[in-house]
Amino acid sequence: MSRLRTYRVTVALACLLAAGPACFSVPAGEPEQETQAIPGADELIRSVLAGFPAVPITISAELQSRNSRGDVEKKLNVEIMLDWHGRTPSARYTIRDAFGKNLEGLTVKPSRSGPSSYRYFQGEALVASKLPDLSRKIQDTDFTWNDLSLSFLWWPNGSTAGLEEVKGRRCYVVDLPAPEGTDSGDSGVRVWVDPQAHMLLQAAAYDAGGRRTRLLQVKSFKKINKVWMIQNLDMQSFPSGHKTVMRVRQVETPEDKAKKTAADDTDTLDIRPVE
Repeated sequence: MSRLRTYRVTVALACLLAAGPACFSVPAGEPEQETQAIPGADELIRSVLAGFPAVPITISAELQSRNSRGDVEKKLNVEIMLDWHGRTPSARYTIRDAFGKNLEGLTVKPSRSGPSSYRYFQGEALVASKLPDLSRKIQDTDFTWNDLSLSFLWWPNGSTAGLEEVKGRRCYVVDLPAPEGTDSGDSGVRVWVDPQAHMLLQAAAYDAGGRRTRLLQVKSFKKINKVWMIQNLDMQSFPSGHKTVMRVRQVETPEDKAKKTAADDTDTLDIRPVE
């Protein structure tokens, strides 16, 4: 029997988190330790993955790149197609400009038993292109391709560091070191997992010197199509203070699309002859 409570809130967009460590050094302010046995990192991460939607979903969101004063510098759109529970888990991310023109995209087939598979696309026609540095920031935002593709969730050898409170909720703190040879740009990621909701509430990326490079924070949730979704996310870079805000606009399942198609098919236009 898992030590985690079975209450589960499905999160479609546990999508998008930073990268950071288990053998990396983290600044002062270590999490408190429980007197009783705490769940292992694998158990906690698997509980988050199990909470992902059981059916394929398509998420439409807006990215707002802001300077340290909060001024909006750039707006982008992102479409995320997730199928985490398919025979082969996969995701596709498409970045578009403010007018909907395709800029670039990435398809990911993650794996915990070996290297993940990536394909990169570029330009309005999304032509297959050479895979770029996945640790580079996308279109002058604070998100990297590693952040958007959730690559750290498939990193092995994590450890549970203890407990900390985030937004009034007790969370387990899990340190995930970047595997050797991983093109992550960070030494590891520290994530805060809510054991009741089985969700990530916060994540921080660290460099080899233990300095925080990015911080992702979940700001709000919304119930969409009877599913609790992360609605607002902030990703902040350090030491610049530059921030990118993600706002989820729409979530669709295959059932939603079928209903929309059926509704479109039933629409009729009665054209009568002119008398």
